Amino acid sequence: MFQESLEISFDTLKHRKTSSILTILGIVIGISAIISLLSIGVGLEESISGQLEGMGSDKIMIMPGSSASFDLSTFLGEGLTDEDVETVEDMSGVKMTAGLLFKTLPVRYKDEVVTTYVSGGTPETYNKMFLEMKIFEIAEGRTVKEGESGVTAIGSRMVDDVFEEEVKIGDTLYIKDKKFKVIGNLKSIGNSQDDQNVYITLEDMRELVGGKDSLTMIYVQVSNPKNIDSIAEKIEDKLEDKYGENTITTLTSEQMAEMTSSIFSILTFVVGGIASISLVVAGVGIANTMFISVMERTKEIGVMKSIGATNYNIMEIFLVESALLGFFGGVIGCMIGYVLSRIINVFAAGMLPVTFEATVTMEMIIFCLLFSVIVGIVSGIWPARKAAKLQPVEALRYE
Repeated sequence: MFQESLEISFDTLKHRKTSSILTILGIVIGISAIISLLSIGVGLEESISGQLEGMGSDKIMIMPGSSASFDLSTFLGEGLTDEDVETVEDMSGVKMTAGLLFKTLPVRYKDEVVTTYVSGGTPETYNKMFLEMKIFEIAEGRTVKEGESGVTAIGSRMVDDVFEEEVKIGDTLYIKDKKFKVIGNLKSIGNSQDDQNVYITLEDMRELVGGKDSLTMIYVQVSNPKNIDSIAEKIEDKLEDKYGENTITTLTSEQMAEMTSSIFSILTFVVGGIASISLVVAGVGIANTMFISVMERTKEIGVMKSIGATNYNIMEIFLVESALLGFFGGVIGCMIGYVLSRIINVFAAGMLPVTFEATVTMEMIIFCLLFSVIVGIVSGIWPARKAAKLQPVEALRYE
């Protein structure tokens, strides 16, 4: 009987092309929106995860403040010192350390002024970060040498995205009216904030903002990545013995990846939920179409019942029809969503400074197809029950 229900449903959809297409359109819009938005979420998560993996599994970041209340203001704090760098470097399992002082400061190039992050570090720190730890890489020029002052290396976005004119090696930047010569620029690390950083010597930084030995962050490279969690815990305990409980935060690349994953999972759920609202509207459209179909085919239902069709048979016919509406809408929606994700990738490649690719997964497609069919079936239940409950005699009399 199911095969017969399928044939009847196909015939009905063929004969009612206009209303079927309009009904399917609602599902198409909803599913294509879900596919494209989810693909952006997955693509962003993979992009950031890739950048964190590139940082390496042997790195730890140490920052002042409790992890429970960690935010941007904590990140820009100055709760660490040069002495802490030496303390951490002397600990078992630590290969090397590098301390930085961050501040947001006005940076002027020619007649333009922007406020951006400025990082201060010693030449030894930069050598460790650029050459040994490989947290950052020089794209052109060089980094700071011992004894130099008034020089800077800049992030990739500072070269050609921040100012109207391109910043070249040898050009001059002014940070709080102090003159700095550009001696190098960095490769993009995929984070627009870090790629907009300006790197100067720690001595110049402390001259600009004050502070004798304050630091914002300490990068740590461990000897054995397998022990990174226990080393991070020991570092935190050691520094909290000095500063007090809940005053230090340590983050490994794996912990940062987990935080990123949880944030994007929430965002993906939210944007998917918003897009799903359009499917609710589409479901109402399917229900409306099915009710009209029941009214138009009342006499046909009476004939089927008079020759032996049961209530179950009638319900099956209408549920199969509504499921087909959902299925066709889902298939077309998935195709359009995939095309939209490819278009997004084309624009992203030319506009974003990070490696990004909107990703459509097979799980995503299967989920959306099932979801669209379920929406179709649920929307068709009430009209199908109404059709099944029609009395044969009254249905045959219906005009």
